[in-house]
Amino acid sequence: MINQRNPLFPKRSLGQNFLINPNVVRRIIASCDLNKAETVLEIGPGKGALTRYLSQGAFKVIAIEKDDQLAMQLKQAFKNTNVEIIHADVLKYPFDKLPNNIKVVGNLPYNIATPIIEKTLNHRRKFHAFYMTVQLEYGQRIAAQPNSKRYGSLSCFVQYHADAKILFKIKNSAFHPAPKVQSCFLKLEFLKIPRHAAKEEDLLFKIIRACFGQRRKTVENALSTLMDKERAKALLLESGINPKLRAENICLEKYVQLSDKI
Repeated sequence: MINQRNPLFPKRSLGQNFLINPNVVRRIIASCDLNKAETVLEIGPGKGALTRYLSQGAFKVIAIEKDDQLAMQLKQAFKNTNVEIIHADVLKYPFDKLPNNIKVVGNLPYNIATPIIEKTLNHRRKFHAFYMTVQLEYGQRIAAQPNSKRYGSLSCFVQYHADAKILFKIKNSAFHPAPKVQSCFLKLEFLKIPRHAAKEEDLLFKIIRACFGQRRKTVENALSTLMDKERAKALLLESGINPKLRAENICLEKYVQLSDKI
């Protein structure tokens, strides 16, 4: 592991906030439910605060680091170990090269958290779980349930493919530099098949985006961007959805039913 006091300064352009609290590190490792038979993909190892402990609990760790200096120092620090350091941008790295049945762990920069999650979900057959540190408000949006202001298209997209659960909150003082907001440790457990599979997934998410894109409107009005109001009302009623509800009041199963009707 790289010395946490090493004079490498966090790069704002990469959204770097290094984890420095050893108690939080221990809690994260304990929550990851590691076993010696599995491979772990670590996204953004930074200075390696988690990497050494992940390597002790897993068969192998594949760590992808974009920062030039950090990648070089990590390669030196973990030379001749079960840790493979890959110097690459995780958004450009071909996940098809990875082995199957991997567990993913990462401290995700807020500015690219969504594309990282989307890419992982799009390759979900490679993975079985994703443990991540994200900003608290963002994690709450992912795990939100219907009838909540935080429940939105992001919640539906992630929960269509995975079970989402916030495991614990993390104070901003656990990082350097300290972000302005709190973070949380979130678990996504990927589903082999969706619990409520849509006939046309692209159409399903098009409907969800249309509804949440105008979340102050009733769903019959929000859907007017896709069809005329009378047809929207009829399809909503056929799907068992009150047309006067708003997007946040409708569960994912009902959105699937509506999509299949259309």
